[in-house]
Amino acid sequence: MATVQLTETAISKAIRDAAEAKIRIELADKGCPGLRLRVTPAGAKSWVLGCRDTEGRARRFPLGEHPDMGIKEAREEARDKRQKIKAGADPIAENRRSRAIGRAAKAGEGTLNALLDLYGARVGAKLRSWDHSRLRIDRVFSAYLTRPVAHLSVIDLQISADSYRAPASAAFAVRTLRPVLRWAAQRNLAPAALAELRAPASPRRRKRVLTRDELAALLPKLRASLRPHAAALRFMLLTLARREEVCRARWADVDLAARTWAIGTTKNGEPHTVPLSDQAAELLRTIHAAGIPQKPKGRRKRGEAPAALPPLSFKPGDLIFRTDRGTAIGNWDRETKALQDASETGGWHRHDLRRTGATMLGEMGELPDIIEAALNHTAIHSPLAATYNRSRYRPQVAAALQRLADALDGIERGSAVIVPLRRGEAAEAGGQAAADKVSAN
Repeated sequence: MATVQLTETAISKAIRDAAEAKIRIELADKGCPGLRLRVTPAGAKSWVLGCRDTEGRARRFPLGEHPDMGIKEAREEARDKRQKIKAGADPIAENRRSRAIGRAAKAGEGTLNALLDLYGARVGAKLRSWDHSRLRIDRVFSAYLTRPVAHLSVIDLQISADSYRAPASAAFAVRTLRPVLRWAAQRNLAPAALAELRAPASPRRRKRVLTRDELAALLPKLRASLRPHAAALRFMLLTLARREEVCRARWADVDLAARTWAIGTTKNGEPHTVPLSDQAAELLRTIHAAGIPQKPKGRRKRGEAPAALPPLSFKPGDLIFRTDRGTAIGNWDRETKALQDASETGGWHRHDLRRTGATMLGEMGELPDIIEAALNHTAIHSPLAATYNRSRYRPQVAAALQRLADALDGIERGSAVIVPLRRGEAAEAGGQAAADKVSAN
């Protein structure tokens, strides 16, 4: 092995000598200790670094090929790698591990998707919101689901979150993913730095309430639509329930004779029984009797009569609002946009219907405690009153929801005007709530 000041001239000479002698030539660089260039008789040229590791063993580490890596770049790479090796790094072992991770990722192991599946099986199964949260994560970070977690950087995830079209959804996905990444880091399943991911924006609390004119345009479309989403949205308005609660509702939860709907799994963890108004009960009876009609697939030929759709047969465990295959309804953004276009409204979200109904009750003079109970919020009293008064005001909530349903019917017919309760009526409807606050001590 000759030690020379490596130049392009010296390299060209070594190529000729190796070809003529049909032997491999190795040149050591005077300008950078440990840097060597191997030249084969066929003219292939590769850079290597020869040095000792932290255990004193003589090692050789590949750097790159010439001329893809020039002399200057090879010297810089050799100096940088030597420092890392002295600090305890092992580039060969790291490359071997990286290739193993890549092979595992092709088999579906070690990816972000696999990590989410593992977390879901061990931890998420105990969380009511995991299925919904997982969908948000999959949407926001879809580009990285099949990537090895070990190869991900927090910058990759942050850019994906910051550039997502819906900042509120991205913020929700980040808040859900962070505990997963912390859990994985504690078990050496993911780099700890990934848990430094930050939400792209602090979503503002929505205040959107549909106006009377918007409701007048939307309600007929909800009634006329053949899609189960429209019936579900109408049921949300009539019950003030959350979308997830409506989508999980099953026939076993409903007692049409008693006109109640029992929600076992709620956001606040407390079971909630919703008194059904005449209109809400009638909506469920209609669905149960004939099923939610579905649009026939494909186009009819000219002159061909529309195909008859048989009624759906429901079992107690079946979902109330379901696809024609019996599965939970999805594609909410698309369906909401279609209803907005049909009603010439816009800018409202599914949850805004719940806020709209609550606001209407307030404008009609219902007491705040009754509205909070109808919404199934955790605290419907002051903290002190809540210690003594555990009532959820079922009769008053039933009356309030019936008044709301009647008002919505009037708006749909074009004749409703929201009139506040007179003082005596308000006192009668919410007298128990007021009395409980006064006597809480």
